Amino acid sequence: MAKQYIDVLIDGKVYSLGGSETEGYVQQIATYLNGKIFQLKAQPGFLKMPEDYQSIMTYLNLADDYFKEKESAKALASDKESMEKETYRLKHEMVSTQMKLESLRNERTVSEEELETAKKAAKEAAEQAEAAKNEVQAQIERVKKEAQEQIEAVKKTAQEQVESARKEAQEQIERAKREVQERVESAEKAAQDRAARAEQTEAAKKEALEQIADAKKEANDFRGEAEVWKQEAEDQRLAVESSQSEIASLQDKLEILKQQLEEARQAATAVQTEKSQLEARLMQTEQEKQSVKEQLSQLEQEKQTIKKDLEESLQEAGAAREELAAVRQAQVEAYMKRKPFPKRQGTVELKDAILRL
Repeated sequence: MAKQYIDVLIDGKVYSLGGSETEGYVQQIATYLNGKIFQLKAQPGFLKMPEDYQSIMTYLNLADDYFKEKESAKALASDKESMEKETYRLKHEMVSTQMKLESLRNERTVSEEELETAKKAAKEAAEQAEAAKNEVQAQIERVKKEAQEQIEAVKKTAQEQVESARKEAQEQIERAKREVQERVESAEKAAQDRAARAEQTEAAKKEALEQIADAKKEANDFRGEAEVWKQEAEDQRLAVESSQSEIASLQDKLEILKQQLEEARQAATAVQTEKSQLEARLMQTEQEKQSVKEQLSQLEQEKQTIKKDLEESLQEAGAAREELAAVRQAQVEAYMKRKPFPKRQGTVELKDAILRL
């Protein structure tokens, strides 16, 4: 930047200062220096001092102001550093809070997906359990119906066979008894008749005895046939017992089916219990979801509070800077209003280092 000359008023005299600084900055330095000289001259006894003592007192006060401002700047720098650290900490906490918030949102998304999966699984399990229950019930009813029909048919057939065999055997036995009785009676009568007619001759008697023996033999033959009929009746009875055994076997199968039905009912109860557990898990997941929502709300409130505190800190810092600038500007304006510029008396060139002081 090119060197420029600026006219300033210092202690009632106009000086032309050359340098690369802006005019506003140079005027600010001159205003400050005039204010300090005015303060010293206002003190009792200052004007009675020799000029070199007055210069030394001015330098000392300027040095005092310099070191005080330096300490103040150091304190402000420390405050600024603390504020920056606090701001960094708040930003870090805000980022951490946002990460936690994002993590909680992801967890909520996962929880919602798990909830939907659990709901679908519970619904499918309930549908499968209901379908299995209906199928088992239908199979049981069908098997029970078939078993009952078979039992009734076997019972009916066995009863009919038993009754028929019993009736037929009874009829055969009665018929055989009648025939045997009739033949015996006929043979005895014939024998008696022949014996009566053959009393006179031994041959006739012998013939009668032979006829009686034949009749007895025939009676024995009929008794043998009766025994055969009795054996057939016994076979029929054994067939009936076999039918009864088959009925007992069918009843055992029915008991097995009843046991399978009970197992199916227990399985349906287990499915219902599992369904209740799934519903309890769904309720717990819903409660966890509500808790996550509350945590998200609390984190959002904490985030808003941190943001508000940070904004207030920044506003306080800005207000402090504005207040300091206003005070300095007020000092400059107050001094400029007290004394007018006198006539120019020469040109003085200062180094940039002095102007920066």
